[in-house]
Amino acid sequence: MTSSSNPSFHILVVEDDKTTQDMLCQMLGLLGHHPHCVSSAEEAAEPLRTRQFDILFADIQLPGMSGIEFAEIAVKTTPGIKVIFASGFNFLVTDKTSFRFALLPKPYGLDQLHNAIETVCPRD
Repeated sequence: MTSSSNPSFHILVVEDDKTTQDMLCQMLGLLGHHPHCVSSAEEAAEPLRTRQFDILFADIQLPGMSGIEFAEIAVKTTPGIKVIFASGFNFLVTDKTSFRFALLPKPYGLDQLHNAIETVCPRD
């Protein structure tokens, strides 16, 4: 699935479940991307301020600030960042955001993850 024609993205991953976080970050690496993984929106605030990310990948339900609330901040403070939400629940998110995003239902595999990335960052 990875090839020299596929772009490589820097992805901020916010996932509170450690097993899911580890699996997701491994899959992103297999796809040729550079994940930076944290467990909460509060923990993600510092790298969002100090590093450059192409994509925010956030679980919707997080302890403390939700993934949706954090994405609103990320979109306002990081021009051009794209957003992918993941959720194990059937959320209606479109009426809660002012930006475009991809929604990836859990559980997902490598192909679904790749497709979500292609949705928010299509190849030219």
